[in-house]
Amino acid sequence: MKRFTLSILASAMFLTGCNGGGVKIIKSKDKDRPPVLADFSGQWGMLGRGQIWSIDASGLTTYNYNSKSCVKGGTETEKDLQDALKYLSLSESQDTLTFASPASSRSTLSKLTSLPEHCQGGHLTTEMTYPQLFEYVWHTLNEYYAFFELRGIDWQQVYTDYKPKVTDSITQSEFIEIMDEILTEFGDGHLSLSSDDGSSADGNKIDTLLKEALLHDDENIEGALAELNHNEFRVLKHLMQDGKLRTYDNSDALFYGKISDDLGYVRIDRVSDMVADNSSDGIVPRVEHDLTNTDKIMEQVLTEFADVEAMIIDLRYNKGGYDNVSRKIAGYFTDEAYGFGTKQVSNKAHQGQSIELTVTPSETQRFTKPIYVLTGENTGSGGEVLAEALKALPQSKLVGEATNGSVSDSLNHELPGGWELSLSHQVYKNQAGDVLEKTGVTPDIYMPAYASVDHKLKTDTPIEFVIQTLGEMSTHQYDVAKLNGLLEQALKETGLPSLSVAVISDDKIVYEQAVGLADIAQNRLATVHTPYNVGSISKAVSAVAIMQQVEKGTVSLDDKLAQMNLTFDPNNPENSGEQMSLRNLVTHTSGIKDSDMILCTYYVHETGLPLVNIFGTPYCDDSAPVTQDLTTFLANDYFRQGGRYAGSGIYFGEAGGFPNQVQGYSNVGSALAVHAVEQKTGLNLANDMQAHIFAPLKMDNTHWYHTELNENNPKAIQYSIDHEGVKHAMPEYSYATFYDGDLNVSSHDLSKLLIAIANNGMYEDVRILREASVEKMLSAQSNVFNIPYQQGVFWYWDGSFFGHNGGDPGTHASMSYNKETKTGVIILANGEDFIHGKDEIDSQLNVIASSLYRYGVQYPAKNK
Repeated sequence: MKRFTLSILASAMFLTGCNGGGVKIIKSKDKDRPPVLADFSGQWGMLGRGQIWSIDASGLTTYNYNSKSCVKGGTETEKDLQDALKYLSLSESQDTLTFASPASSRSTLSKLTSLPEHCQGGHLTTEMTYPQLFEYVWHTLNEYYAFFELRGIDWQQVYTDYKPKVTDSITQSEFIEIMDEILTEFGDGHLSLSSDDGSSADGNKIDTLLKEALLHDDENIEGALAELNHNEFRVLKHLMQDGKLRTYDNSDALFYGKISDDLGYVRIDRVSDMVADNSSDGIVPRVEHDLTNTDKIMEQVLTEFADVEAMIIDLRYNKGGYDNVSRKIAGYFTDEAYGFGTKQVSNKAHQGQSIELTVTPSETQRFTKPIYVLTGENTGSGGEVLAEALKALPQSKLVGEATNGSVSDSLNHELPGGWELSLSHQVYKNQAGDVLEKTGVTPDIYMPAYASVDHKLKTDTPIEFVIQTLGEMSTHQYDVAKLNGLLEQALKETGLPSLSVAVISDDKIVYEQAVGLADIAQNRLATVHTPYNVGSISKAVSAVAIMQQVEKGTVSLDDKLAQMNLTFDPNNPENSGEQMSLRNLVTHTSGIKDSDMILCTYYVHETGLPLVNIFGTPYCDDSAPVTQDLTTFLANDYFRQGGRYAGSGIYFGEAGGFPNQVQGYSNVGSALAVHAVEQKTGLNLANDMQAHIFAPLKMDNTHWYHTELNENNPKAIQYSIDHEGVKHAMPEYSYATFYDGDLNVSSHDLSKLLIAIANNGMYEDVRILREASVEKMLSAQSNVFNIPYQQGVFWYWDGSFFGHNGGDPGTHASMSYNKETKTGVIILANGEDFIHGKDEIDSQLNVIASSLYRYGVQYPAKNK
């Protein structure tokens, strides 16, 4: 947030130039007279910025220019500038004017003999058409933007491609759309073109939070972001010792609290406007008040943290502000002055001198014990300066993701018609000489900084990691008796017949329990060894089998389906381009969708007729048995034109029906992936999994076919719960695409598999996959934009959690593992309420999942 439009000096607040020597504040012959504006009269040019200050006794006028055109910016009266005069000085030779910004570093301006010709009289540009505005933006960036090469932009090609599109006849919205298309390619948060009516084009990249907000509610991005922020604060308060976050004078810039007696937490969301202060509209007094208020805030925080042994400083949501506020905050964590990098103007027009970025110790209080600084790609601008300043300290560790990489101060040009251009013109480097732009400030310990699943579990992975590292525990603690009681309570609140759960810490099952009935009619109790149908968790298990074949070299994720010995062609006939591969199927990016007849593929084992018709809605034709053979279903009933289950369509609309365009979760596509591997290898993968996964891991209560389970330990009966809470027993059912969701497995057995994957393919002394194969299975296998998480081979990540969920009539299952806290949770239920439209159980089980996860996270500290 280094961009302001409050005044002309607002821009200069964030600009930096070379350190001029021989600086002398102008005074009159009467040495006691303070400087007046007339002392600095003249035309002053900012090298490398395309800006001129024209000063006389009455005020200041700015001009913005490039080599082709010049526009008058704004004006400030002498009265407006009174607060800034004390920061202005002249060199001995009086040919260099220096503005010692209280917000940032010094800016230097060189004396001009006159205004450039194109800034004078009739040559001055006073109005701009869209083609003229495009020209001004292009030439200004061409001369003053610092990072074309770094950001991989061929600026000349941009001119060639887009100049013809900008004509006098286009509308403002069309012009904005063109400019946004251009600027988005930069991924630069300080690059923008905005109009005074609020419309704008910018170079912001789509970071994790923005992407999640877009996917949550693309009609109300601000509202979605606000909700995410609200959820995060709810989690933070949950983790605090007293359930509270404190502020100074109701500030919404910095929050703090104690996680334990020995661990403090500080969240800093910006480094400007630290306290709401309406005492002055002037930018200079505001900055001065900010620096003073920063001292007050930090002194209060450190007073309350006098006895803590370590501190977390959370910058993940810091949008920036003033460099000098960042440096002042850093001064509270050092006993000695130190440098942490440099910055300089660097562009085609000018190479400025390098200015050292330094921190001076606070004169009052200091905290030099361990600090853990949390960063993420939402940490921007001045927040990145603070991150780098703290990273340079010997007692600090940065945890999370690299920061945004939009570090340069903003250079702003005001243009006719209410337009304003902002761009990056400076290069910030760390002490090692590495450029921070684009790369950002890199963490010492990498982990995802944001995750929606954290909110569901009332946790925050980077914070939990620090808590575990220090051997601390949050206030909320659970023992076995408390967990058992919560499970019993959950049965009453949800109406579920039974629950079977497991908690994993590192590579061990540290808690497992089952409550309720596996079969209500027979009064059969559920145990941790009772097999449950797990729905789409079946896909994650199938992924292990697929990766075993990839490991052997019998298949490749890049195999095109046309070369996998299929008896039919599943490719979209309207697609003449890239054909689908196995990788597309296992990442749900093939373009295949589940048709509107997919529910009609569920059949009752005893009758062979559609399951859905038992719900009293004769949706499906029951005059003939449902297709049960997978090959017949795929070849004859689905991918054949007019197939029995093709319904209104089997591909997503338009280009979405082609590979690598959108992610569309598809059960049919998942089953097709396994079928294709079977066709190419000649294997029955259900039998192969029994031999090479389930048997080696001693998953004795696991099988694809329910009839093959131990007759003395049958699977749990599945129940669908209606709006009145009545449990309806489901007949035993399946579907031709059974690989997508018909696995039966106990929570104990599934824990073994999850441990094996978390442990790089090994459970105890049994290896089911090589470490490289596990890494490949879990790593991102597609970069299609609309995937809300990192999609591996069926397995997916949300932040630091990987796993899969499952749901079907009578089935509710979840499996997840956090690789940073080394904690896993499995919950299996033989009931659900979403088929009947109630859909409340899922959120209720989140409470149980949160408690189980908390037990696992704290297990190492409680048992050390």
